[in-house]
Amino acid sequence: PSRSINFITAHDGFTLRDLVSYSHKRNDANGEDNRDGTNENFSWNNGVEGVTDDDAILAARGKDQRNLLASLMLARGTPMRRTMKPPGSTGTGRTGNCWRSRGA
Repeated sequence: PSRSINFITAHDGFTLRDLVSYSHKRNDANGEDNRDGTNENFSWNNGVEGVTDDDAILAARGKDQRNLLASLMLARGTPMRRTMKPPGSTGTGRTGNCWRSRGA
């Protein structure tokens, strides 16, 4: 276990914020009919899919993110944390490296 690499989200565009905000991927805009990217995100939305201004949902999502990061940092092994985007950023539920819409 001490020689393992632990991570919650990887480099596929699905961020930690997305993990607690979307139950399903959102790859419709790129013309692939939502077939690209993985279907196995094991994510949850805390009762509302996507962006919300509900304070209770936002508080639950924030707590979930902090708990996940604490689990990552306290687990045995080497933590891998995504640093390409600022903390709290979102890919709006899109997965895969090529999630931008065609023509963009």
